[in-house]
Amino acid sequence: MKNIFLAICCLAILMACNNKQENKENTTSDQETQTSLQISISESEKEKIYSFQKNNLSNSCQSTNDIICAIEEAIKCALAPSQKYCDKQNMPDFIFYDDSMFADDNNLGRPTRQSFQFIKNKLLDDTTMEVLTKGECDKNWFGNCQGNIIYVLSNKTGKWIVKEIYAIETIK
Repeated sequence: MKNIFLAICCLAILMACNNKQENKENTTSDQETQTSLQISISESEKEKIYSFQKNNLSNSCQSTNDIICAIEEAIKCALAPSQKYCDKQNMPDFIFYDDSMFADDNNLGRPTRQSFQFIKNKLLDDTTMEVLTKGECDKNWFGNCQGNIIYVLSNKTGKWIVKEIYAIETIK
């Protein structure tokens, strides 16, 4: 009877040690994933207002942060979708709608200038995050550039890309 009791105790100890090792491996894996994905924004980048004009777009990003650069690229492509870095596979479809679809009444057409300021970000899962920004633009293009704008970013290939853009009504 003593031998059975000792065997059960030994088995319980082995199982507890194995569970601790698995938990340690899972924690390490989660930390490695977060470390490999750039998910933080520096204080200086949070305070900066990023501004763009259709007639003065550079090929380079104004920031070294991958998240900010993904948003910047989406905005530049919204202003001028014919830029060489604008990839239809990596951005929301509406960014590439034909300009002739919009009545250029100084209100509804494609914007010619746009800016944004980072507010906060929220990691949704290992490869998806939401970024809340405050945006301004000179036209009411789909309502997705004026006020509180959420960019949904994906990082399934090692690079952050904007997959969706949503506007939130500003509550006064």
